Amino acid sequence: MSPHLIAGPHAFSAGDSVYWGKTADGVVHVPGVRYGERLDAADRFSPLGDPSPGSAQVGPTVFPQSPGSLDWLMGPALSRLPQDEDSFLLDIWAPEGAQDLPVLVFLPGGAFISGAGNVGWYDGARLATEGNAVVVTLSYRLGALALLGGSGGPLNLGAQDILQALRWVSVNIPAFGGDPAAVTLAGHSAGAWYAYILSLAPAAKGLFSRTALFSLPWQPPLSPAAYEERRELFNGFLNDALANGGCGGGGLADAPIPAILEAQAAVGRAYAGRGLGLVPAADGGLVPEWAMDFRRAASALHVESLLLTSTDNEAVAFLHAVPVPAVGPEQVADFVAAHFEEAREVLDFLDSRLPEATPHAKLVEAMSLHQFGLAATELAGRANAAGVESTLLRFSVPSKLEGAGSPHCFDLPFLFGNRAHWQDAPMLRGFPEDSFDEVSDQLRPLLLGFVADGRPRSLSGEPLGRFTAERPQVHTVTAGGIVPGSVEPELRPRR
Repeated sequence: MSPHLIAGPHAFSAGDSVYWGKTADGVVHVPGVRYGERLDAADRFSPLGDPSPGSAQVGPTVFPQSPGSLDWLMGPALSRLPQDEDSFLLDIWAPEGAQDLPVLVFLPGGAFISGAGNVGWYDGARLATEGNAVVVTLSYRLGALALLGGSGGPLNLGAQDILQALRWVSVNIPAFGGDPAAVTLAGHSAGAWYAYILSLAPAAKGLFSRTALFSLPWQPPLSPAAYEERRELFNGFLNDALANGGCGGGGLADAPIPAILEAQAAVGRAYAGRGLGLVPAADGGLVPEWAMDFRRAASALHVESLLLTSTDNEAVAFLHAVPVPAVGPEQVADFVAAHFEEAREVLDFLDSRLPEATPHAKLVEAMSLHQFGLAATELAGRANAAGVESTLLRFSVPSKLEGAGSPHCFDLPFLFGNRAHWQDAPMLRGFPEDSFDEVSDQLRPLLLGFVADGRPRSLSGEPLGRFTAERPQVHTVTAGGIVPGSVEPELRPRR
């Protein structure tokens, strides 16, 4: 894009509030919009109500979090933003003079314990310009403060926050030129998980009509017993952190943030190798216990279409710390036996797909398929059978970072087309500028076409073929273009 030409402030009136933005290259950016505030300001676990006009727009902050486990790929941009427990904020990008445009709402990921919608990574200016759309990014509560509060079971405050933000968008986005009847909800990783969950939730019906899921993880919500196990473990670590910090007793409701983050990290270490330490739990409301039973869930979807994307080597991001020589054939066999119904079939598939690869690379492939690739394929098939149009994508562009392949998160810079905001991301180190532009030019139209009318489109404007039982295809995004192909055989992951 050309160098930014900054125009003067731009005012929007929505309800009783006035919001200010600045124009650059024909797009108005309205930052720091408060979408909700606690009904009880003194209660960390309070549900949200509509924001008061006096606090409608504030400076950028993020919810409390420790450095992310994927900083080795993405860089430290999140750590530069101040933290605040009231970061119920969204950012809006809209073309100047926008009126009745489709709306893209994007939910960031971060393993349920980190992330923010207002970090520069998710600058939506280019998508707003090229898609002639209004782009919204938002933040939601994280970690123990989102997942472990309350004494009567899980509150799932992150999901509740997003629901409040969607309601705010539905009511107020016309003031910024958006059409509340043409909203696409998109998310990456944990954000994709929440976008998927809300696509099942009756409370969210009518707030968006399409869902784009980037690297949706297969992550069943915790059972009541598993939730209590996590909660007790966390409370034990929290008590230790409080004692070591000289804070005495107390609990999550009034503990200082450093002690909470220390306890979260301890839970994560306790579950290392067994999954994430803190994840949402079934609550009988927004988060059903059958959420990852795609056969049942597909019939509950209240959207008209799905876009499902995964990267080639998702699990590199999570196995980076495991030395290549530390993984032998026995570790691969053990993982496959624990996670697939027919171990021999999967091991043969890995050998045929990666005949010269190390056991470490085969473990990455098996984990990537189990947690992401096969989950996307199964959901696409179940959704199609339930009458929800689906398109399946695979991002197959390798990073220049040694051993990274095409890892979890690597598609994001290309999706937003804003390399300058990723200047210190190691995963882009050495990636040629012209090659970045060529890949980004392939990926952006796919999302923008979906936002416009539910049909991902190539750079030339051709719609991609949908996933059907007769033609279960995956479209692979490569450095040279988009290549249609067949999905992997049915490898029957254990669910």
